[in-house]
Amino acid sequence: MLNKVKTKALISVGAVAATSFILMMGYTVGQHSTAKQSRKEIELTAAKLVEDKQAEDKARILSSDTVKEFLTQYYTKEKLGENNTRIQPYMTESAYSQELTSQNDAMNQVYKDYILDYHFEKADIFVNQTTNQAIAMVSYNVTYV
Repeated sequence: MLNKVKTKALISVGAVAATSFILMMGYTVGQHSTAKQSRKEIELTAAKLVEDKQAEDKARILSSDTVKEFLTQYYTKEKLGENNTRIQPYMTESAYSQELTSQNDAMNQVYKDYILDYHFEKADIFVNQTTNQAIAMVSYNVTYV
């Protein structure tokens, strides 16, 4: 009888040890696969951050293409103030508010109904990369009533 009790106890301890071993192995394998997945996610996130940084640096650098794009948006409009949403991303807050103030100027308000269309034609652009300054000679057409 003593052997049956010892045998049951030994089997129970063995079963608990085997179950513990299997659970620990499953946990370890799960952690390892999660770590690989996390590493891939970290690498993807890092690559995305690098791309965003490069795009931000490119946006910060002044180029003749950027200036021409702004001038096209600024000088192409059908009515006074029609292009405000298009030019706002290119301007600082103070420059944008100054532009809105000049549009609301009495002289511009008087003549706004007589002007049908502004159209950008061309620009000679000179960009100083070291100081981030641009000088442009702009040609555009205005159609009056």
